[in-house]
Amino acid sequence: MRVVPTKVHGIFDLVTGPTLAAAPNLLRLKDGRGSSLPPRLTGLLGTGLSALTDYETGAVRIVPMKAHLVFDGASGAALASTPWLSGAAKNGVRHWLPHAVIGLTEIAMALATRTEPGDKRRRQTALIAAGVASIGVAAVGLVAARRLASDD
Repeated sequence: MRVVPTKVHGIFDLVTGPTLAAAPNLLRLKDGRGSSLPPRLTGLLGTGLSALTDYETGAVRIVPMKAHLVFDGASGAALASTPWLSGAAKNGVRHWLPHAVIGLTEIAMALATRTEPGDKRRRQTALIAAGVASIGVAAVGLVAARRLASDD
């Protein structure tokens, strides 16, 4: 059941991406690549993808929301599992708990977020209105052109 609006997901992404990129410094995990590289990579890639996603907080809006959610699910699973795959989990809770919590949250958000931006309907309505207006202008132009031609 997809109950999370895309705008809320976008705000979550704006906070999560940079936080993940900074997490190794904040949590003093810089000494182990298995603990520091996955959140940095996930945060940087996620932030870049968010800027390109077709939702309310996206800057360029070229990546479909469904593709963004697939990435979130996959990167969440990768983030949650890397402490065990890299062996960093044996260094203590602080080397695996943040990865697991954020990774599982990413998966949950990917499953719960709507697949169409909330403002898409407004954009579609605006495009339809613009199309109707341009057809109207073209029709008026044709009628005027016919009248001018018939006057000659």
